[in-house]
Amino acid sequence: MGTGEKLRYMVTAFAVSFLFPLPLLPYLLMDNGLMIGLARPAFSILTVPGVLALCVILPLVCGWSLAARAHFPPTFSAKFLPLLLPPCVYLFLMSRHLRVPPTTFADFADGVRFLLLPQYGLFFLAFLVGNRKRETTRERRSGLACLLLTAAVCGAVVGLELYAVLRVTFFDDAQRIRPYCLDDFKGVVLPAAPPSLRLEANQPRLDGTLSALPLYAAASRAVDGERLTSAERRERHKPPVVECNGMDGWERLAAGEIAFFFGPPPSQRQLDEWRAQGLTPDVRPVAREGLVFFVHRDNPVRSLSREQLRRIATGEITNWEEVGGRDERIFLFQHENGDENQRALEQLILCGEEAAPPLWEESRLDPCDSGPVRRVAAYRNRPGALGFGLRWYLDKWFPDGDFRPLAVDGVPPTDATLRDGSYPLALPLCMISCRPLSDESRAFRDWLLGPEGRDLIRRAGYLPWDKEYGGGSDDTRERKNTEDAR
Repeated sequence: MGTGEKLRYMVTAFAVSFLFPLPLLPYLLMDNGLMIGLARPAFSILTVPGVLALCVILPLVCGWSLAARAHFPPTFSAKFLPLLLPPCVYLFLMSRHLRVPPTTFADFADGVRFLLLPQYGLFFLAFLVGNRKRETTRERRSGLACLLLTAAVCGAVVGLELYAVLRVTFFDDAQRIRPYCLDDFKGVVLPAAPPSLRLEANQPRLDGTLSALPLYAAASRAVDGERLTSAERRERHKPPVVECNGMDGWERLAAGEIAFFFGPPPSQRQLDEWRAQGLTPDVRPVAREGLVFFVHRDNPVRSLSREQLRRIATGEITNWEEVGGRDERIFLFQHENGDENQRALEQLILCGEEAAPPLWEESRLDPCDSGPVRRVAAYRNRPGALGFGLRWYLDKWFPDGDFRPLAVDGVPPTDATLRDGSYPLALPLCMISCRPLSDESRAFRDWLLGPEGRDLIRRAGYLPWDKEYGGGSDDTRERKNTEDAR
C-alpha cells in the first residue's frame, strides 16, 4: 500500500469515527442556549426508534462498513490510530472540563460519558467483528494485543485524571455525611455521667439542620429512659422522635408537628410571620457556629473583608487580583437554594442583595429524557476556587485538611474568636419553639441549657453558648445582635 493510500485510509477512518456521533451533539448542547432554537424542535420529533437508531444502529453500521470496505495499512499504528484518536480527543476535553470549574458546556462533558463513549464501544465492536475474516489469526491477535495495550494506557491516564478531580470535589449530600442512623442512635456521643433527667413515653419531637443533628440527637438519646431495640424503637415512636429535614423543619415547627427546631436563628421576617399566625417564637442559642470561606492552599490571599466578600458574592469582583491575589478568575462555589450554608451567605454577607448566578454542573443525562438535569456545582479545590460553609461541615468535606480557611476582616475562624464573638461571621445554633410546651419539653429545654447539657454539647464537638441569654420572644437584645450580624 502506497503512502497516498495510507493517507486516504487514515483520513477516511478518522472522519467516520469522529463524525458519526455528530447527530447527537445538538442534543448534548441544546440546554446551553447555544443551539436551543434548532435542537429542541429537531429532537422533540424524535421517537424512541429514532433515538435508538442514532445511539445504536448508526455506530454499528459505520464500524461494520469501514471494516468491510477499507484498504487496511499493514502497520498497527496506521490502521488503528485514526480510530483511537477521536475518543482520546473527547476524553481529553471531558477531563479538562472536570479539572476546571463548571461552565455552560457541562452538558457536553456528561454527554461524552453517557452517550459518545458507549457509541464508540459499539463502533469498535462492529469494526473488529467485520475485520475478523480479513486478517490471519496471528495478525489479528497481535493487533488486538496492541489495541488493548493502547486502550489500557489511555484508560489509566483518564482514570488518574478523574481521580484527581474527585479527590478534591465534595458533594453536599446530607445522606452521605450523615454521621449515624437516627433509628438506632448509632454514633451519637453519650454524657460523661448518667443525666439527671430521664424521659420515656413523652419525649419531645425534634427536627433541625444537618449541622445541628449530632447535637440534638445526642441530647435526645441522653434523656431517653427506654432501652429498646431498633425495631421496638421504630414501632414505639411513630413519627420518629428525632428527624433531620433541614430548613423545612420550620414549617413542621409552626404546624405543631415538632416541639423544637435546631438550626440557625430565624430572620426577623420569619419571626414576624410566626407572630402573624398567633405563635410565640422562643429562640435560645445553644452552641456557637460560624460561616467560613476557604480557598486552595496555593492561593496567596489570606484574608477578605465582609465588603469584599459581598462584592464577590454579587459578581462585582470577579478576579483575585482585585483583592490582592493573582490575575485569575474567582470561581465562587455556592449551594442549592434553601441549603443552610446558602442561607448563611444570604443573611451574613448579601444582606438582602441577590447573589451572582451560581456555577452549574450536570448530574444526569438521560437520552430518552427532555434534557440534562442540572445542579449547583460541587466545590472543586483548585486554584481560583472560593467556597464557603458552616464550620461544622469543613472536616466532613475535607477529612485530610486540604484547604485553607480565610480570615474575615483580619480575624481567623478559630474556637477562640467564635467563643469571644470577635469573628465577624459568627452565628448561633439555636433551639427554637413557637407553641406552648409540655412539661416534658420544658424540662428537656432547661436540662439542655443547663450544665449537663452544655457538657454534652461540648462532647458532641460544639462550642456551647456560655453567654448569659434571657431567651423568650420578648428578649430583643440577642436577636438585635443577630440581625446586625446579618
